[in-house]
Amino acid sequence: MSTPAPLDGPSPTASAAPHRPYEGLDGTGSDMGRLLSLSDGVFAFALTFLVVSLVLPSPGTTTLPSLPVLLQRLLPGFVGYALSFLIISTWWTSHHRLFSPIVRYDSVLVRLNNLFLLVIAITPFLVALLLDYGPGKGTSVESTQLAVLLYSGVQALGGLDLLVIWRHSTRQRRLVEPDLPEEWVRGTERSQLGVVAVFLAAMPVVFLSPIVAELVWVAMLGIRPRHLRPHPARTPPRSGDDSGDARPR
Repeated sequence: MSTPAPLDGPSPTASAAPHRPYEGLDGTGSDMGRLLSLSDGVFAFALTFLVVSLVLPSPGTTTLPSLPVLLQRLLPGFVGYALSFLIISTWWTSHHRLFSPIVRYDSVLVRLNNLFLLVIAITPFLVALLLDYGPGKGTSVESTQLAVLLYSGVQALGGLDLLVIWRHSTRQRRLVEPDLPEEWVRGTERSQLGVVAVFLAAMPVVFLSPIVAELVWVAMLGIRPRHLRPHPARTPPRSGDDSGDARPR
């Protein structure tokens, strides 16, 4: 009696690609979606909540000044809001750049990322302190210095945390793509060190001039790893190139 020919297609007992139904329970995994979604949500919340620090006087408790006078009084708040908006936006750009080549996570990465998100989430509170106790608010010199010092210190902590995330992820290509160029690793590390240096440099300047210390923060906005070439594995092939080699020449 002849044996029936097998049906076309994979055998029911053939093993497909490895699947981990309980991925993440041991603190490791490759699905970065939830981690990045949480991060983007915290950034969105912080950027939106910044505007709460711009408080208008209540019409029921005081006589409103003319609109030009009111806008003049709110000008320092607008400047602080705009600067902090740009700083948080720059943090988001740095976070996005760092996590682009990261394809896996472990428990250490998750904890470090949560610490960085804490820095982002607390930034609106630090902005409110600056608006109440910052330069030109008529408060004591010690209060002004402390408000600016807290802002600089917390932002420096955030930069250091991102630097540790990058070093942890790229050491022996632990969590990143194995073909990530070394120039990306070193270049991103140098740019992140530059951001940390900006906020650390602003801290001693606080005791000379809090206003100058705030101006030092602006230098963070200009730090970009412009020397980096596109990642070869992520560069789309040129039109008409059938070889599939997208590496820069």
